Amino acid sequence: MAHEKLSSGEAARLLGVTPQRVSQLAKGGIIDAELVDGRWLISREGVEERAATVSKKGGRPRTGKGRDELSFTLMNRSHEVCDLVYNSRHRAFVKLGKFADRDRAPIGVFGRNDISDLGSFREWWSGRGIPGTRTGIRAILEDAGVDVPDELVMRNLGLSLSDQYWIRPEGSGLVWESVNFFGNGFERVSEGVAPFTPSRASSGAHPDNTSDGNLAKRWVVRRGKRVLLKGGGSSNQEPFNEVVATALHSRLLRRGEFVPYTLEGEGAEAVCACRNFLTDREEFVPALYVDKALPQRPDTSDYQHYLRCCEALGASGAELALAKMIVCDDVLANEDRHYRNFGLVRDVETLACRPAPIFDSGSCLWVSKTLAELERGDGGFRSKQFEPSPARQLLLVEDMSWFDAADLDGFADEAIAILSANKLLEERVPHIKTLLERRIARMVDIRLWSVSSKHNGEGGAAARQ
Repeated sequence: MAHEKLSSGEAARLLGVTPQRVSQLAKGGIIDAELVDGRWLISREGVEERAATVSKKGGRPRTGKGRDELSFTLMNRSHEVCDLVYNSRHRAFVKLGKFADRDRAPIGVFGRNDISDLGSFREWWSGRGIPGTRTGIRAILEDAGVDVPDELVMRNLGLSLSDQYWIRPEGSGLVWESVNFFGNGFERVSEGVAPFTPSRASSGAHPDNTSDGNLAKRWVVRRGKRVLLKGGGSSNQEPFNEVVATALHSRLLRRGEFVPYTLEGEGAEAVCACRNFLTDREEFVPALYVDKALPQRPDTSDYQHYLRCCEALGASGAELALAKMIVCDDVLANEDRHYRNFGLVRDVETLACRPAPIFDSGSCLWVSKTLAELERGDGGFRSKQFEPSPARQLLLVEDMSWFDAADLDGFADEAIAILSANKLLEERVPHIKTLLERRIARMVDIRLWSVSSKHNGEGGAAARQ
C-alpha cells in the first residue's frame, strides 16, 4: 500500500482540490510524485500525509471583521507591498487589501484579480513552511507545540533566509533592520517579534521554521555568516553526495555558479554545510514561480516557456545556466531537481534578476536505490524538470562549448574517496563507482560527438543522440 500510485484525478478527490492543483504540488516537490509519459503518478502515502496536515488547519475562514482578525502589511525588506488580514482562530489569511508596490510583490504569486490573488497568496505562504514530507516533521511540530507548519511561519512573521518577505503587524513599529535574520542574531529576532506573533506556542522565531526540503536542516551563525547544516537519510549518503557534487561543480563551473558544500562530522553523524548564497537585499525565486511570470502558450514546451519567463524578468544567461545544471545533474544522476530547487535570484532594490547558483544536489548517486538494485547494475533514474527522461532532457542542451571532457578525468576516484569516508556506504560504494564511471564515459562521448558534429557541419544538440 505504501508504494501505491494514484492518478492526478484520484489524488485530487482525496485532497479535495483540482487535478491542476495536484500537478502544481507534484511539480513543486510538495508531494511525492513521478512524471511518467507526461502524466503525474502520485504516491498515496504522500497524499495521505498532505491530507492529514491540511485537515488540521480548520474550516473555511469567514471574511467578515471580528476580534480574531489581525491586520498586517506584506513587506519586501523595507518596502510595503500590500495589506493583509489574518484570522487567528482559523489560522488563515482572509483578506487581501490594496497594493502599495506590485513590482516588489512575490514573482508569479499575484495577478490582477483580488479574489484569485488571495488563494494564490495562501498557497505561496504555505510553501514558506517546513514541508509535510520533512524527515521527523511530526516530532518537529510536537516539540514546537503547534499543529501545522503554517503556525511556525506565522511565529516567524514569514521571515526567512531565502528572501526578504515578512509581514509587519499593524501598529507594531517593527522595521526590517531590527527583525531580519540576515543581519541580526536569531535570538534577538525571536525576542523582537514574539509580542506580535499570533502563534499559540511559546518558542520563538528561527530561520529553521521557514526552511525548505525534506531532510533535517539547521541554520547557525558563524563569524557573521549564515550557514546551513543538512543531514541525510538512513545511510546518511546525502551530505556526502553534496560534497561529491561540489567536487564536480568545481571542475566544470565558475565560482558563483554553484554553492560549495563541506562535510562536518563522520559517518552516520556527518552533516554538510554551506553558506547562504543570498545577500540581505536578494531573494531566491523558485522556478515554480518564475514559470508563472507569463501565461504559457499552447505551442511552447515547458523548457521554452521557462526561458521566455526568464527573458521577461530580465535574467540574462538563463539558457547557459540551465545547460550547466542539466549536464551536471546528468553526470550525478540527480533524481530530485524539481521546480523549487532551481530558479532565479532577484535584487530587492533594483529588481534585477540573474540565474541562481546550483544547490541542493544531495539526492543523486542512486541514493534511493536498494543494494540489490545496485548489485544488478540498475542505474536508471528519472528527472523532474522539463523532461522525465534524462536522455531527452540532455537534448535540450544546445551549447556544450563550456564543458571540457578532460575536466572529468579522475572524478570517479575523487567521488568514491569522499563516499568511502562513510562506513555505512561500504557495500554500496563499488557499485556506485561502476555506475558513475558509466555516466562519465557517456558524457565524454556526447561532448566529443558534439565537437565532431560542429566541425562536420551537422548542427545542434539533436545530433548527439
